Amino acid sequence: MKPSILIVDDAEAVRCSFKIMLEDKYRVLTAGDGASALNVLETSFIGVDVVFLDLKMPGMGGLETLKKIKETTKNLPVILMTAFGDSDTAIEAMKEGAFDYLIKPLDGGQLNEIIEKALASARLLKETSFCIDTSKLSPSDKEDTIVGKSPATLELCKKIGQVAGTDMSVLISGESGVGKELVARAIYNHSGRKGRPFMAVNCAALPEGVVESELFGCEKGAFTGAEKRRIGRFEQCDMGTIFLDEIGDMNHPAQAKLLRVLQDGSFERIGSNEKHWTNVRVIAASNKNLHDEVRRGGFREDLFHRLNVFSIHILPLRERKEDIPMLSEYFLSKAVKETGKKIKGFSLNAIKLLMSHHWPGNVRELENVIRRAAVIASGEILDANDLILDTKESGDHSPDAGPPVKKAPALYEVIDGLFDTAVITKDTPEIYHSIIAGVEKRLIEKALNKTKGNQLHASELLGISRATLRKKMQDYDITSD
Repeated sequence: MKPSILIVDDAEAVRCSFKIMLEDKYRVLTAGDGASALNVLETSFIGVDVVFLDLKMPGMGGLETLKKIKETTKNLPVILMTAFGDSDTAIEAMKEGAFDYLIKPLDGGQLNEIIEKALASARLLKETSFCIDTSKLSPSDKEDTIVGKSPATLELCKKIGQVAGTDMSVLISGESGVGKELVARAIYNHSGRKGRPFMAVNCAALPEGVVESELFGCEKGAFTGAEKRRIGRFEQCDMGTIFLDEIGDMNHPAQAKLLRVLQDGSFERIGSNEKHWTNVRVIAASNKNLHDEVRRGGFREDLFHRLNVFSIHILPLRERKEDIPMLSEYFLSKAVKETGKKIKGFSLNAIKLLMSHHWPGNVRELENVIRRAAVIASGEILDANDLILDTKESGDHSPDAGPPVKKAPALYEVIDGLFDTAVITKDTPEIYHSIIAGVEKRLIEKALNKTKGNQLHASELLGISRATLRKKMQDYDITSD
């Protein structure tokens, strides 16, 4: 017998299109609104295997219909459809148990692929008698809205929705400036811990020797300068969520304590053997490749696996440029409120310039460019002349100059030379690691030489923590004499 597909959409043309595309392989049922869909599910003697549900319908909307379906048939795959992508709605749909969230229009190949995945998932659920009872939570605050309409951003929102209602540890990866803390806050805002403490800690910004006391607290007199008892972040954040940014820069003693917290919720303040307990959800982030850090001994493998229960990778802005116009409008609206200026939008040349830029600083760079432009703009429309971009890595990106011309910086030539040398000499089978290690060692040696061996100044010059610098010096047998 053919699997049964229920199409729920208030547009008759959409229902007919689905029927034409699918009726050769599936038994297709249709409904024009949410109430009719619930009636079909209740009265169909054959049953329904997959539901396609439009988001915006008169009367009972798609999200409300989804909730009612999940109250009675938790394992039925429901796929939300909409012509207007919205990050909060995508997160909410996935959190409420939607199998997927799609943007119209859809083609036949895409439909058949998602149906087969949904059918396979339903079979697996029936075989294992396993289901997830998602929590009913309010949508996130608008200030934490994730903006964009690219497939990558939609997938990001889906992942947030899938993990938010759980208490799993989450590891977020991505370059600096892509919005890792924004994603962490979105997970928190859609979780059952919303309203409880949320604390963000930048591990790279904490001075060496302070990390453990900052996170786990210390007793009076535990070390020089500890003039009173300090309650650490994990203790303050009990029943809440802690976001550990740049966790790859955390030192080994703090990593060991964090592992224990993740294992059983226990820790001791520095200077005390008394055990304390906390119930904290950990969301961690890093712009480093933690797999490489584990391999090189800079990060504990057991801690990595504890954190990496659910991973989310955020693509750099240059790989999801479809988001740039929407992000630009969003940042402009914030800048208008901040400056009080009456700026209505962007010129075509300005958008072309924004789309052509490489964005090495990612979303954070885009926001700063828009804010700066709003300050210096004299008219009601932001023009290309108002946008001050760092074009060192982007070539000539004047909107009237034609396609951007890629320039080969001196650094590229150096890397080319290192690569060619490594290939010719066959010095090592691991060319990548050999080149990276060679460049890293030389950078550290140059920084120490320039700062006359001052490790603090060298770490600041390189933009890394002092603990990271010391670890690298030990790895490469570098002295600061």
